[in-house]
Amino acid sequence: MGRAVDFKAKAHIFRNTFFMLKCSFKSAPIATLLIYLAYIAENVYYAVVFNVMFLQTAISIIEGNGTFKEFAIKISLIVFGKIAVDLFSYIVFHPVREKYEFKYEGYLNRLIFEKAQQVELACYETPEFFDNYNRATWVVEKGAYKRIIEGSAWTLGSVISIIFLVIYLYKLDPLLLIIILCPVIVMYFRVKRNGVEFAKEKEMTPFERQKDYTKRTVLLKDFAKEIKTTDIFTVVKRRFKEATENNIKAINKYGWRIAVLEMFSDFFGEVIPIAGGFGYGCYRLIVREDLPISDFSVLISAITNCRNKLNQLAHYFTMQQKQCLWVQNLREFLAYEPQLKSGELEPGEFESLEFKNVSFRYNGNKKNTLSNVSFKINKGESIAVVGHNGAGKTTLSKLMMRLYDVTEGEILYNGINIKEYDLLKYRDKFASVFQDYRIFAMTVAENVLVEEVDENNIGRATQALKQSGVYGKISSLDKKENTLLTREFDENGALLSGGESQKVTIARMFAKNFDIAILDEPSSALDPVAESKMYDSLMEGTKNKTVIYISHRLSSATRSDNILVFSGGELIEHGDHDELMSLGGEYCKMFTLQASGYREEAADDEE
Repeated sequence: MGRAVDFKAKAHIFRNTFFMLKCSFKSAPIATLLIYLAYIAENVYYAVVFNVMFLQTAISIIEGNGTFKEFAIKISLIVFGKIAVDLFSYIVFHPVREKYEFKYEGYLNRLIFEKAQQVELACYETPEFFDNYNRATWVVEKGAYKRIIEGSAWTLGSVISIIFLVIYLYKLDPLLLIIILCPVIVMYFRVKRNGVEFAKEKEMTPFERQKDYTKRTVLLKDFAKEIKTTDIFTVVKRRFKEATENNIKAINKYGWRIAVLEMFSDFFGEVIPIAGGFGYGCYRLIVREDLPISDFSVLISAITNCRNKLNQLAHYFTMQQKQCLWVQNLREFLAYEPQLKSGELEPGEFESLEFKNVSFRYNGNKKNTLSNVSFKINKGESIAVVGHNGAGKTTLSKLMMRLYDVTEGEILYNGINIKEYDLLKYRDKFASVFQDYRIFAMTVAENVLVEEVDENNIGRATQALKQSGVYGKISSLDKKENTLLTREFDENGALLSGGESQKVTIARMFAKNFDIAILDEPSSALDPVAESKMYDSLMEGTKNKTVIYISHRLSSATRSDNILVFSGGELIEHGDHDELMSLGGEYCKMFTLQASGYREEAADDEE
């Protein structure tokens, strides 16, 4: 496993760096170029001009080589060069780089968000996807993109500086090259170290995700009531402790190997160049007496600078290698090809939707969630899909909208397999209200239209709110449709009740020009009276439309043209309310039981 990681790192370090550079030039070309020029200028100036040429000029005057006027001219050029380099670096490394980081970070996040939006729903139900997604986002969140771009820019500047220094040292004594090239060995040890480090962090990823989930559970409002009124916090703390202990095990497993590799890299990067270079210089100065003091001083400075640059180069190279491991995750995430392939046909006006011997099971499951289901829905019909929890009702809706592909059988839209249609245009035929609906931290109108709001479409949002029965509440808010919901970003944001929030999500359906409406438990947060009013409104607002109600509460069933009764993933009964009641089967039992419950509630209310 370790060898595979190392090979992967070596194989992709240049391609991954090039990928990040390509993204950098696409998002901020001028800023990227300026950053490179600044690092090159700073490296060459300090390593070669200031630390070698300046010293050489000063000692040459002491030895009587040249005039003071020549010295003054050279020093002036060096000083003005420093001012120019520092001024250029200050401009680039402050206002330019700050704007660059925002642009580049925004560009990478857009790539990640767009890919996350493209992947199929099944990805969100696998831990592996979240681990890969987390590692991909680390390129942005942990600043890897900055270290890669700036590291490659610094590396280029260092390479140019090293070339000048090596040429100078070679002229003094070719044997010095043996000593100063020791840091190349450092690269080997640091590449190995990064491979171990990457393996450690990869092993820790699921535990870090578990810790993050624990933090969200404790901090988010969604869980606050359960945590404060139950003993679930004990379980949460235990999970957090387990994740921490597993991380410690990973650190113990890889820590000693990292320490040994770090020790060897320091030995070859620090001890040998200093002891060897300085010792050899003293040998020539004192024993052989063939090295002037001026050359010795410049030699020591050149060796020190060259060693520092080579060590830093080894550091940046291995840092690049480590960061590129995360970039590789990002590239693999962006290169992921969704399994749901879009067709080319454009769906026409809806006429029928047919399930033919459809079976489906989720990845990793041995048992089908739906088995051999067949039925047909025609234009203008209202359909109720009923059954107990776990009967497969919600899965049915996901298959209709092609959020998943069937395992067996086929689904036909107007007689043609839905896989033949353009995926986005096909889904656009549907309006949906999901059981696990969400309210966004956006304005009421944006929550209803789920798109950009302007003066041309705000009226559509208002009308939809009226149809869903929540406009009375919204009109009482200070900014009405422009009121920000939740207090995520605004302490004055509106907090709606569960029923009001559900009505806002139902308004999304009324605001859309759809052919088929799918309502999955649309009344779960409503009381019976509000539920009845909502269905009256739905019936009125969806005339001549095809509507599919999915619910374990049977209020919608009595109003529907056809009822599909599911149990254990199978379609066991179908027909209208009267037909199914006369059969005395599963639907009749469910309806009778629920009706008696409503009568008991009504009697209690009267008392």
